[in-house]
Amino acid sequence: MAIKYDVRPRLGIRFSLPVNILMFIGFLVISPLLLFLFLVLITIGVQPLLALTLTLGSLLTSYINVVVAEVTYYVPFNPFTDFMKLFPIPIIIQRIDKLFLEVNIGGAVIPTIISIYLISTYIIHGTLILISFMASLIISSLIIWQSARLIPGIGITLPPALPVLLTLMFTLISTAILHANPLAFSYSLGSLSTLLGADILNIRKVIRSMRGYVSIGGAGVFDGIYMTGLMSLILASLYKVLL
Repeated sequence: MAIKYDVRPRLGIRFSLPVNILMFIGFLVISPLLLFLFLVLITIGVQPLLALTLTLGSLLTSYINVVVAEVTYYVPFNPFTDFMKLFPIPIIIQRIDKLFLEVNIGGAVIPTIISIYLISTYIIHGTLILISFMASLIISSLIIWQSARLIPGIGITLPPALPVLLTLMFTLISTAILHANPLAFSYSLGSLSTLLGADILNIRKVIRSMRGYVSIGGAGVFDGIYMTGLMSLILASLYKVLL
C-alpha cells in the first residue's frame, strides 16, 4: 500500500553543532587551505569582503539550517498480525512519521547568492559567455543527477571528483575560447550544478525515502556544494595566476 504524505511550508531555524569528530578534523585540515586561498584571491584583485565570504563565511555558517517545509507521512500498519490470523477483523492503525526539509546557510544559501552576484557581474553581459554558461550548467547538472545515488539514512551521494572535473573542463573551454572570467564561471558553475543535480532534482526521492531532518547543502566541511565551489575557486585561482 502506497504511503500518503502531506507537504506543508514551515519556517524555522535549527543549529547543528559540529559534534562529529570527522567534521572537526576536517575543519582543522581545511583551515590553512582557506587562509592560503583568501590571500590568493586578494592578490589577484578580488574584493576582501567577497574573498572572506567565499572562503571562511560559508564554512562558519554551515551549521545554520533554515527549515522550509514539513512532510507528514501517514503509514498504515497492523500491530495485531498474529491475532488477525485467528480473527480476521480489519484493524488498521496509522503511524505518523515526519520529515523536515532544511536549507543550509553556508552550504546552499551563500553559494547561491554569490553565484548570482558573480553571474550578474561577470557573465551576463557577454551573450556568448552566458549561453556557454547556461549550456554548461544544464549538461553538468544532468550528468551529476544521473550519477547521484540516494542512500537511506545518509542522503544523496555522488562521485566526489565528478563535479570538479566537469567544472574544470567547461571553465577551461569557455575561458580559452570566449575569455570568460575563470573565477566567476567556475565557482558559479560548480556550486549551482551540484546544488541542482545532486539536491534539487532528487528532492522527490528524498521525500519518499528519508525521515527526520534533511538539509540541502548541510554536510558542513564535507558537503558536495561547498567542496565543489572551494575546489573550483582553487583551480580557477591557479589558472588566473598563471595567465
